[in-house]
Amino acid sequence: MNKTIQTKRDTIIPATIFLILYAAWAILVASENQFIHEFDRTVINIICNNNPILIKFATVFTNLGNTNVIMVETILLVIVLAVFKKFAYAFFTAGTMIAANGYNWIIKHAIARHRPFTHHLVAAHGYSFPSGHSVGSATLFGILIVLTILLIKNKAAKYVLCIVWACFPILIGYTRIFSHVHYPSDVVGGFLEGIAFLLIGYSFLYHYYLEMRAQENSLV
Repeated sequence: MNKTIQTKRDTIIPATIFLILYAAWAILVASENQFIHEFDRTVINIICNNNPILIKFATVFTNLGNTNVIMVETILLVIVLAVFKKFAYAFFTAGTMIAANGYNWIIKHAIARHRPFTHHLVAAHGYSFPSGHSVGSATLFGILIVLTILLIKNKAAKYVLCIVWACFPILIGYTRIFSHVHYPSDVVGGFLEGIAFLLIGYSFLYHYYLEMRAQENSLV
């Protein structure tokens, strides 16, 4: 019993940590803290330039994080999981994505931060914080990392896929800054929010499916 209780606590701790980090970051952004201004200016100076190759890459690759694209990718993933009768994983994927993106819409309108007042390389609408592309990609590709770890048995394939999945949100976040449609702090906030919801979703998956299945297998 003690081991079970400790395990349950362990799955909540990472989610709690990221929720606290996200809340602290959101407060700094909402209060227009000087640290956020300095952080944004420093990162923008490092990342942004007029290299035509990078401009082309950023303006094309950023589309992978569009809301419609992420939604289609999520639906396809849920369908594939359902076809293979991985219903718990399908609910985990759908529930986590709905919660993360739904909350993102709420917090965007609550903070109502305007986008950078500069020329945007791609079309962008709505408020700036947190970056919806960053939230959606961090959550979706985080889910893919979890599914890869749980479902892929080949270790080499597992490591390669996890690295590939992790690169996508990082590059999408980079393109949002490079394209001048988001501040770096928007992207960081999006990553923190996405990871927090991912860990919350995994906690539900663990408690209500993985742990119960492990207990059933131990009785066989």
